[in-house]
Amino acid sequence: MSKPRKILLAMDGSYHSEFAFEWYVNNLMRSTDQLVIVSALERHNGLNNALGSADIQSLCTILDEEADEHKILVENLTKKLESTGLKGMVRTQLGKAGEIVMKIANEENVDQIICGSRGHSKMRRTLMGSHSDYILHHAHVPVTVCRHPKHIHVETVAGSIHSLNSNEG
Repeated sequence: MSKPRKILLAMDGSYHSEFAFEWYVNNLMRSTDQLVIVSALERHNGLNNALGSADIQSLCTILDEEADEHKILVENLTKKLESTGLKGMVRTQLGKAGEIVMKIANEENVDQIICGSRGHSKMRRTLMGSHSDYILHHAHVPVTVCRHPKHIHVETVAGSIHSLNSNEG
């Protein structure tokens, strides 16, 4: 009998990460798996605006709202973990999602990482980067990036349009 697999699932509450969770449950899950659900708390633009205005009350309000939202997310992720019947944990940390996922993946010595894909265009990924790209380039274990079927990218090649959706053509 082989040792239980330790699977890291990156979740941020978006439907992309929900799709990745469902994909894992329906396609990969084994009853012996240990699931580590990771959620990173990233500060948003409202925080930068409050810092620029030096409005302490606004800053405190934004921080409190983000902390409350993240607390609810962690509670929901804990319930989601419990719904699988698997052993595991929810880990959360302040920072950039890709970096946090890799840090926890290394600390937990996971066997595989699963994350969603927001379906950004090639241009946006090039300019801004993406969490899934970061994970793919820094992981030392297999990574599964789950793209929601509603995200169909169209690419123009030599004047013709080709769908990159695997369900066509």
